[in-house]
Amino acid sequence: MIIRNSITEVAYNVQTTVDDKNLLTLDYKVTNENDSKAMGPMLKRAKKILGRTDFTALYDKGYHTGSELKTGIEMGVELMVAIPGVASFAPDARYNFDKFIYNESNDTYTCPEQKILITNGNWYGKSKQRYLYFVKHYKTSACNTCPALALCTKNKKGRLIERSEYQPYMDQNKVNIEKHPATYKKRQAIIEHTYGIIKRQWGFYFVSTKKGIKRASADVGLMFTAFNLRRLMNILDRNVFKEFLGELATLFIAKTLLTKAFLTHLSHTIFQTIFDSPFKASPHKASKSLKPLIKFEMKNSF
Repeated sequence: MIIRNSITEVAYNVQTTVDDKNLLTLDYKVTNENDSKAMGPMLKRAKKILGRTDFTALYDKGYHTGSELKTGIEMGVELMVAIPGVASFAPDARYNFDKFIYNESNDTYTCPEQKILITNGNWYGKSKQRYLYFVKHYKTSACNTCPALALCTKNKKGRLIERSEYQPYMDQNKVNIEKHPATYKKRQAIIEHTYGIIKRQWGFYFVSTKKGIKRASADVGLMFTAFNLRRLMNILDRNVFKEFLGELATLFIAKTLLTKAFLTHLSHTIFQTIFDSPFKASPHKASKSLKPLIKFEMKNSF
C-alpha cells in the first residue's frame, strides 16, 4: 500500500464512519489503498446506510482530494476536510497562491500587485498519487517589468498560477471550515475515541492475519462489534440492553429454524416430484406445495 509519494508498506488500511452523538461505528471497510481516494466510496456507503445525505462529514487532510470533494459535495453532503499545507511558497509570503484573487466572471486571477493573469483556456493533465486531473494555466506579461517579481517567484519567466478542475469544490470546503471552525474541531474527539480504545486500551495495534483481506476484514469487524456493544452498555440501561439482546437472539434462532425448515421442505418436495413421476415432471404439484411456505417465509422475514 502506498502511504505517501513513493513510500509503501505491507499493510491494510481501515476506513470507518462514526456518529458524533453516541460514537458508534456505523460502517467500516478494510482496504489496501491509502486515504486519498477513500472518501467518495465511504460517503456513498453512509448514504445507503442512513438513507439521506443531509449530514456533515469531517476528515483529516489525508482525504483532501479534488475528485473526492466533488463526489461528496454533489451528493449534498456538507464536507469539512482539513486543508494540506501549500506545496510551494513564494519567496515572500505576501505573494503566496492564496493571495491571488480569482475572478469567476472573466476567468482571471488578480495578483497582489493588481495585475491580471489570464489563461489560454487549455487544460493540461497532471498526475498525483496515480490519478489524473486537469489544470488551467494563468500568467501575465506584466511580470517582465514588475518590481516585485523576485518576491513573487523564482521563475525568471514570471509567475504561473495553476487552477485545478476541482478548485470550486476545494473553495467550498474551505468556506465550510471557516464558517464552522468549532464543528471541525470535533473530528478528533469523535474518531480518535474509537481508535484510542481499540489500540491503547485493548492492544489491537495490528491484525495478525496472513490469509488475505477478507479474513482481516472479519477480524476488524469483530473489534468494532465488541466496541459497539460496549458503547451500547454504557448508553442504555443494562436491563434494557439485556432484554434487547435476548429478543435479538430469539429472532436469530427463529430465523435459523425457519430457514432450515424451508430448505428441508424444498429438498423433500423436489425429491418427491422427481421420483413420483420419473417420466413426466409435475410442476403444478411442486408449486402448490411450495407456495404457502414461501408466503409464510416472506411474511416472517427480518
